[in-house]
Amino acid sequence: MFQNFKRLNKAMEVLLNIIRPLQMFRRTRHADVVVALLAATLVALIDPIIRFDDYRSLLELLPQVGYVKFLGALVLVFAQSVAIFYLVAQFPKIVRLLAMLIIFLIALVQISYFLALSRYMSSTDLFMALTVGMDHVRGAIVSFFNPMAVLWAIPYFIFSSILLVVTYESHLLKKLGVTLSVALFLVASNYAFFVKVNERYFHLNPLTSFIRSALYCQFRDILEYHGPRDELPNVPVTEKPTDSIIYIIDESIRGSHLSLNEYPRPTTPFLQSLEKAGRLRNLGICAAASSYSYIANAYLLSGHNKFPDKDFRTAKNPLPFDYAKKMGYKTIFIDVNGSYLTARTQKARQDSIRSVDLWMTVSDFKQRNIEAEKDLAVARFLGDLLNDAGGYFIVVNKKGLHFPYRTRYPDDSDYQIWQPIMETHEPIDPIPAGREKLVNTYDNGLRFVVDEFFQILVSNTRNQNYIILYTSDHGQTLSEHGQIYTHAKPDKVIADVPEFFVAGQHYAKQVLISGIPDGIRVSHLNNFATLLDLMGVTSSLRIYSYEKSIFELTPEDNEVRFFLNGSLHGLGGNYEVVGIPTPPDEGWGISNLVVKSADVR
Repeated sequence: MFQNFKRLNKAMEVLLNIIRPLQMFRRTRHADVVVALLAATLVALIDPIIRFDDYRSLLELLPQVGYVKFLGALVLVFAQSVAIFYLVAQFPKIVRLLAMLIIFLIALVQISYFLALSRYMSSTDLFMALTVGMDHVRGAIVSFFNPMAVLWAIPYFIFSSILLVVTYESHLLKKLGVTLSVALFLVASNYAFFVKVNERYFHLNPLTSFIRSALYCQFRDILEYHGPRDELPNVPVTEKPTDSIIYIIDESIRGSHLSLNEYPRPTTPFLQSLEKAGRLRNLGICAAASSYSYIANAYLLSGHNKFPDKDFRTAKNPLPFDYAKKMGYKTIFIDVNGSYLTARTQKARQDSIRSVDLWMTVSDFKQRNIEAEKDLAVARFLGDLLNDAGGYFIVVNKKGLHFPYRTRYPDDSDYQIWQPIMETHEPIDPIPAGREKLVNTYDNGLRFVVDEFFQILVSNTRNQNYIILYTSDHGQTLSEHGQIYTHAKPDKVIADVPEFFVAGQHYAKQVLISGIPDGIRVSHLNNFATLLDLMGVTSSLRIYSYEKSIFELTPEDNEVRFFLNGSLHGLGGNYEVVGIPTPPDEGWGISNLVVKSADVR
């Protein structure tokens, strides 16, 4: 401990030597104010160098907003920066040094985000980071981190070190007053932005931008709906169902990379064999509801059909479990991915989900000595359930193929079909050689997490009265246009997901599947009503007007399919609704090999 303090003191001495020319400010009246202004000015000057194009785009808003509002917003953000630095200057040097390190880390995260996504972290990004599992967070760090961000973050550390020249004065009441005043100003000014300004604009430095996103998260949480979901009317169940319905929501599966959808590599040979045998009805490339997993799941599990969800219907609508319970099914929710419903329930500090008889997470599997970190264990568990009895309604949130892809399948050479591949902690490199490794690794993963999953599930299931509806939350960019992000942007390719039915050989409602016409276009928004049809839910029990069921679609429907990027509820104005037209943009729903020479070993 003593050694650490010595090193800390040494570091402070080095910094003081760097900023010694600024010692003249120490004798200036109101030195803390002057130094805070100087630090805020220097930080404001460095940001346009990094994000020149963003500032040029910001100027395009001037005619729409007007000079007064535009300049007012700029001054307000600058004042926030001054207030933060002024607050830091009130504390002892050891606290200031800690604050400088925090500023450096915030700048590092924000600039990494900018280099990957061409924007700073939004409140939606921050909310997702706090909501999803740690493996997803680690994947994001590997994907987004750029060594260049360290170089760009260093000036923020150096400029904030100016605060060290201020002489510390131990006036407790003054510090308390300053702290409360700055906190109140930051909350009030950011709430004004929240109400009046689109979240995408006026991010003038990493620090104030991060605080703005953090406060937006809190504002959104306060404004969101936290009550119970709507109740369904009571319906007498005359006969217990014997069929089982399994709704599988995978993670990060791009539909056009399945050979089931004519991808040149045999990524899904078993699924193709099921299709040939008449057991699988492929619906082609489905349009995902969102480029974010949490938001896609919110739509998939609520049946809401408007973007964004300004009325909080995704939190109010009954879940499919509610309908299934009314129809006499035993309900099971398996979530090994820490997805929307689990995250929402745990955040509310609830230990159960309404109408769910059995809720299984990774920790529940571990208690049964089942390793569910990879999806095959879930496939075996499902097979055992179906063999034990019928009459189940099951929703499965799979682990899937989230980046880094290499962690999603075993080290066994049998799964390394296409070479070369990425290492576990290797970041995305968009050059041709890097993209080849990225796609090889992804395609290998598909053979394991999709094709082998179904091979185990179907082969191990003896009770053949079941139907599976399968899709994924969103797709992946796979760096086709130099992206080093995989999703969470408005790229249309991210909405490219698979959708198909797999039926048991003795499925009682096979006529529904057989009646699906060719040439239909499917969206995530069609899935909820489809589940209700499979359960036999009558129109009198359906208390909302859902999108058409897949069984009701015609080739004329879904001429334009939409997905949401950004805020689920549209709060802060940070959202974009993107349409996928018919015919789709060139290349949408089609994936080609990176290198024609890549062979299957």
